[in-house]
Amino acid sequence: MGEQKKKAKHELVQANNILYHEKVLFEAFGHISVRNPENSNEFLLSRSLAPMCVSYEDIFTYDLEGNCLTETDKQSYAERVIHSEIYKRNPNVHSICHNHAQALMPFTVLDIPYKPLSHYGAIFYAGVPVYDNYDVSDGMLIRNKDEGERVARCLGDKKGMFLRGHGVIVTGESLRRCVMNSIFMVIDAENQYNALQLGTPKYLSYEEGRTCDEKTWGMALSQERAWNFWCSKLERNGKV
Repeated sequence: MGEQKKKAKHELVQANNILYHEKVLFEAFGHISVRNPENSNEFLLSRSLAPMCVSYEDIFTYDLEGNCLTETDKQSYAERVIHSEIYKRNPNVHSICHNHAQALMPFTVLDIPYKPLSHYGAIFYAGVPVYDNYDVSDGMLIRNKDEGERVARCLGDKKGMFLRGHGVIVTGESLRRCVMNSIFMVIDAENQYNALQLGTPKYLSYEEGRTCDEKTWGMALSQERAWNFWCSKLERNGKV
C-alpha cells in the first residue's frame, strides 16, 4: 500500500468522526467514502459500522462493482452500491457521503424544495433532485445494482440529492470537500427552516450561488481552514 492510500484511509477515519460530531452521521447509520488516490477504479469505505466507531483497520477497499477487495470476514455496508455506481458514472466525484441528517429529512418529503439562501448553501446552486423510484422489495434501501444505477443517474452531475423519506447523498471532488458540503448543507437547511417560520425567504440566485461556490468554497484555503477547524474540535474533545 502506497503512502497516498494510507493518508486517505487516515483522513477517512477523521471524516467519519467529524461528521458524527457535527451531527451529519449522527447515529449508527450512514457512511462516507473516498476514491482510492492510487487507483481511480477503487474506493475506500468502512466496513458496516457506526461512523463514530470507525478506525483505520475498518477501512476496506472496493472495486466499482461494489466487490470488497480486502480479505476479511467482516460485513460490508449493504448500500455500498450507492458509492460504486456514482463513482462509476462520474469520474469527477472523489468522495460520497450518505447520511440521514435530521435537518434535511423534511425536505425529502415536502413540496417545499430545498434551495440555498446563504453562503453555506451556495454549493448546491444547481439544484438538489429527489429520488423517488424505490425497489420496495429492498425496504427502501439502495442495495441492488440496478437501483444504485438509477440513483446515480438521478444525481447526474449535481452535488447533492435527496432520497424521499430516507436520507441524503452528497458528493465532492475531494474527501475534505465532501465533508464541507455535507456539513454546510445541514447548516443551510436549518437556515431555510428558520426563515420559513418568519416569512418568505429570499433565496440565492443561480449566479450568486455559482460565483460564491467558485470563489469562496472552491478555494483551497477555505477548504483547508474548514478542515483544520473540524479536526481541532476533535482534538479539543480528545477524539483524535
